[in-house]
Amino acid sequence: MFKVGIGLSKTRDFFLAGEEVAKKALAELGEGNPDLCFLFSSAKFANLQMLKGVRSIIPKIPLFGCSDAGEIISEGSHQMSVVIVAIKSNSLNFTAHLERDVEILPRQKGRKIAETLRRNLTKKGKNKEVLILFSDGLSENITDIVHGIQEVLGTSYPILGGAAADNFLFQKTYQYYNDKIFSRSVLGVLIQAPKIGFGIRHGWRPLGRPYKVTRAEKNIIWEINKKPAIEVYQNYFGNRINDLEKRYLLKMIISYPLGMLIPGEKEYLVRNILDIHLDGSLVFSSDIPEGRMVRLMMSNKELAIQAAKDAAWEAAQGTSSQKANLGIIFNSASRRKLLGTRRDEEIEEIGKALTKTPLIGFYGYSQQAPLGGEINLGQTYSHNQAVVILTLGE
Repeated sequence: MFKVGIGLSKTRDFFLAGEEVAKKALAELGEGNPDLCFLFSSAKFANLQMLKGVRSIIPKIPLFGCSDAGEIISEGSHQMSVVIVAIKSNSLNFTAHLERDVEILPRQKGRKIAETLRRNLTKKGKNKEVLILFSDGLSENITDIVHGIQEVLGTSYPILGGAAADNFLFQKTYQYYNDKIFSRSVLGVLIQAPKIGFGIRHGWRPLGRPYKVTRAEKNIIWEINKKPAIEVYQNYFGNRINDLEKRYLLKMIISYPLGMLIPGEKEYLVRNILDIHLDGSLVFSSDIPEGRMVRLMMSNKELAIQAAKDAAWEAAQGTSSQKANLGIIFNSASRRKLLGTRRDEEIEEIGKALTKTPLIGFYGYSQQAPLGGEINLGQTYSHNQAVVILTLGE
């Protein structure tokens, strides 16, 4: 037995929004209490009153999620709303753990998440496993966290997830864990299920010639081709970018990230810029090693929609010929911006590939998922501009 109920609310009152979304999910779920819930919302709803509203209808049930830059359900995408999925299943097994202050010793935090989850999970039969991450979208350390997890669970262990967002304000993101709201944290949820599938694509293509990263440390690049890193964008956009305020510049160049090709992988790893320093250095969402060849990336609506179709088709293979009971979409806030009024076409195409599968998800600042390269088979990376789809079934 595997049943889900999904609810959405745009009520402005925080408590009433939480109450409404929970009532709708329970009504769709039918009789009985759920076993766990996932909740995603606009950052404006990151308020304890919202969670109290949910708890007035669904008390004590484990609840996981984060703030975002847009919400997703089967019928399409939304903004400034709250969405929740209530799951009732006798075939799922799960446990969760949250670590705070992710900027301090992030690799050790990743190890602790993996060790705690593995220790607390009771294995059942030969069910498949996946670790879902909800991280701080403004953190510069998500790659270190993933590496810490892999030191415990192995590089081929599937880690999927999305980083929380705050509607492009780039100020503060939130993680939801039971009755509390956290920031600068990472939440791991380990799930066992009879059938698990996942797919990832981004649809961004290389633009122009390759550049060499000549001075960098972790996620900060000072020089590209021995010149200030910002010159890559000045060469492309012209000196007019010098006249833009930083917040407007960040919103513009987020559509033109850098991509790097990993040996043995088919897809470029895409990296968004989080900050620009006065010395012309660029701060990225994840690491770009010194010496790596990088290229400007771009996309269009058709490429982005096709990428979502391909990701959904790949995810569908994990549940064989049977339809999945639930699809969770970890989408990119940049993709939402790129698609504009056509963003619901992407959700529609995902729904066609995952026939009659209930969908829920959110738009975040980064995504975590494995790639399928010949050398690093199944290794998880941190991505930008990607759509990651997780399917669960019995």
